Amino acid sequence: MRFQSHLVRTSLFLSLALSSASGLQIGPLLSTCVDACQRGCNEIRAVHASRNEVGLKVELKDAADPRSALTEADGAAQKAIVGALRAEWGPDLRIVGEEDDDDELSAAIENTKFEPLKRDMFDDDIGETAEIDVSEISVFVDPLDGTREFVEGRVANCQSLIGIAIGGEAIAGVIGIPFPAGDLSTDSTIIYGLEDIGSGVVGAPLTRGPFPLDHHIDGLKYPRPHHATGDSSAEIMKASRRAAIQKFGGSNVIYGGAGNKILGAALGEVASSIQHKVGGPWDIAAPSAILKSMGGKITNMFGEKIDLQDDRCHEKGYIATPPNSDNDMFHDALVAAMLAQPEFQAYKKQHEEKE
Repeated sequence: MRFQSHLVRTSLFLSLALSSASGLQIGPLLSTCVDACQRGCNEIRAVHASRNEVGLKVELKDAADPRSALTEADGAAQKAIVGALRAEWGPDLRIVGEEDDDDELSAAIENTKFEPLKRDMFDDDIGETAEIDVSEISVFVDPLDGTREFVEGRVANCQSLIGIAIGGEAIAGVIGIPFPAGDLSTDSTIIYGLEDIGSGVVGAPLTRGPFPLDHHIDGLKYPRPHHATGDSSAEIMKASRRAAIQKFGGSNVIYGGAGNKILGAALGEVASSIQHKVGGPWDIAAPSAILKSMGGKITNMFGEKIDLQDDRCHEKGYIATPPNSDNDMFHDALVAAMLAQPEFQAYKKQHEEKE
């Protein structure tokens, strides 16, 4: 396992050195998350492989919202990831899975024996570090980000997300891509990253399958730079698209899945990725850590640092921009352009009144 480092700084390990002497080391924890993510991808692929023969069972958490779809792939991946991590690290480590509210699934996890996870993938890269007080760590799991896309057969947009946060800040993450070629013709791709250290890939090479967009979007119809959003018709998203294009030109392109949008920015496929809200911190933790490990920048919609301990962090969305020499300047200019829109000012005021 090797990290591809964009820039090595010392802030992370200085912060770890100030932590409690009893707890977890980041290397073994990240290693187990990579292994667990691979298991989750395997479960998703198995469900997809059988859907033509046995069909796909789909439930809606919200009958009026197709984005609330839940499939057996979500449950199988949650069981494989969350179950293995809880078995490996015990009850003291806080692990938050998107499907934790499913009592039947939680019972199945409790009654299943899991094979140990690999702890030594990064022994040569990270080595010994100060231990982090386990009470400061949260692991956020979205077993299948892009369930709607999975149901609709746009499986290249699907991901498994595992993010590691210290306090309220995402510092490491794993993104599993079960269908890097858009089908079952290649193995899963697992991307991992550690802020201030770098990122790496295991499994199938990172090709992004039907990406980059150059091969699929007419540059005349969709001039660059590209600004990625979902297909939401919310007024705040209309204002976001308008502000980005007025400030920097280019066009809007539609990406499915929160993790997929942020990864698109991390890889430089798009100039920005914007979303006004997500389902929970599990949607943001892993991809934001990956983005930062690659040198990109992410804030909430108002240009503020994302605090995963904020119970309403998912309601404030994100703005993600790719690594480049002018990253801070570009990101801040985009935030300013958005905040200048009347819809944004009203949207921000609504949030402030709730706090």
